[in-house]
Amino acid sequence: MNACGSSGWALDTPVVLTTMVCFGVIFLARWVVRQRYFPGRESFIVLHMASLWWMAAASLEMAAQGASCKVFWATMAWPGILLMPTFWAVFLWQYVNSVRQPLPLQSTLSLMIMPLLIWLMALTNPWHGLFYAAGTGPLSTEPGSPIRYDHGPLFFAAAVYVYLFMAFCMGVVLRAALVSYGVHRRHYVAFVVVTAVPWVANISYVVFGWTLFGFDPTPFSFALTLVAFAWLIVGVRLFDLLPVARHLLLDALLDPVLVVDAQLRVIEANPAALKLAGLRSSWQGRALNDWPILGADLQALLAENTPGDHERLLTLANSARYFEVRIRAIERLTRRGSQVLGQMLYLRDVTQRHLGELKLAEALALSEEQLRTITDLHEQLQEQALCDPLTGLYNRRYLDEFFARELSLAQREHLPISLALIDLDHFKRLNDEHGHLEGDDVLKGVALHLLENLRSSDAVFRIGGEEFLLIMPRADAVEARARLETICRDLAAHPLPTRGGARYVTLSAGLAIWPEQGPGLDELMQVADGALYQAKHEGRNRVCSLRSSAEALLPLKG
Repeated sequence: MNACGSSGWALDTPVVLTTMVCFGVIFLARWVVRQRYFPGRESFIVLHMASLWWMAAASLEMAAQGASCKVFWATMAWPGILLMPTFWAVFLWQYVNSVRQPLPLQSTLSLMIMPLLIWLMALTNPWHGLFYAAGTGPLSTEPGSPIRYDHGPLFFAAAVYVYLFMAFCMGVVLRAALVSYGVHRRHYVAFVVVTAVPWVANISYVVFGWTLFGFDPTPFSFALTLVAFAWLIVGVRLFDLLPVARHLLLDALLDPVLVVDAQLRVIEANPAALKLAGLRSSWQGRALNDWPILGADLQALLAENTPGDHERLLTLANSARYFEVRIRAIERLTRRGSQVLGQMLYLRDVTQRHLGELKLAEALALSEEQLRTITDLHEQLQEQALCDPLTGLYNRRYLDEFFARELSLAQREHLPISLALIDLDHFKRLNDEHGHLEGDDVLKGVALHLLENLRSSDAVFRIGGEEFLLIMPRADAVEARARLETICRDLAAHPLPTRGGARYVTLSAGLAIWPEQGPGLDELMQVADGALYQAKHEGRNRVCSLRSSAEALLPLKG
């Protein structure tokens, strides 16, 4: 700063114009910060800051009247000179490859090391003279005369560093332009032109000595580049609707991808989508509904108007293919909310998977049918194992399980259980006189009669030829006897139909009560058997019960 202590300052037209460009860069950077996020935005903002640094140093150099002060501000411009192409390269690489993550801080700092070292070499030039040689000086003796710089070897080394980054920038945009077509190719060609402008300006200055206002025209060209990008952002919505890294996001995908605008016109399609539709040319801007093979079905899906990111199955009957369609709205955030600019349709071929699912569903349905058949057969076998085939009543196999369950419940709730042994009177004589077939009809009729007089909690078992066992949980002696007498009386009053005609049948029953007359099934059946014997002895067609379990062990008196 001592070099500028005695220097005067002049506010002429070039200085005013350069200052206005500085303010323009500030406003542009502020505007970019408020825009919807796009790949490389942070690097793009750093570009603005580097351009502002360079332009500000250029303004001060042009405004200074002393030669030493001009050289000082030329030296101060080097951070902007070096950071501008560095982060221009980073931005283009991030944008073209759709890298949305900001550059890590460690990488950012490493990119700044070389610019800082070169700047240090420029600042220390008075001691070594390798950056600006001894021939550096004003073009004339007039105050404020532009400086003619005699560039030393370190300057050209810094120029090579800058050119390497500029060559990288040109390679990135040229490759993007070559692998794209249609709307994208035009935009990437614009990238190439915009990137070439600083090249032309800097080479014209270094090689041919051309200047603008007696100054290096390169920062002005970069300012023009930023303005051009602002036009691309505002004018053609480059970062809103058009996809980036087209060669990565679209061409490299094996599945069809289409991009439609708000009027459902196809503005982009990858080779897989064109191959599926059988199109080669004249497709851009074509209505989606007019696309062969898939257009009408896709438009019908879009007409369902289901909001958000979602997947739906698209069936192409004419090609026997199935696609899982993912629809993503492309929106632009505005002050009034979000504005839908278009939609991206991603079609994932799931033909093999869907056919596999159909076969699996068919196999599962067959398996379920077979399982139902097996279950039915198992139930039938279980029923046959537990039930008497003639009467349909439970047999002795189920008796122990049923009584154990009811006994456990009765013990827990302190409730009685009544058990009755039932035997048909003179059944052997009926078989001898009318045959076993009519005897079977009588047994089935008695079983039906017993079932009709049961509660839901009762159970009746056939335990012998004409012997039945009736278990009545929660029924005491009075209730059980009354129900048995009703059963006995109603049976005697109504004949049973048989194939040989109606037959009158009576029964005898012996009753036992838990827990008074026995702790378990065997003891109760013994008591009930004694009571049944008593009923037979007293004349049949009646219900008897013993006063205690001991009576079942005593012989009855004739």
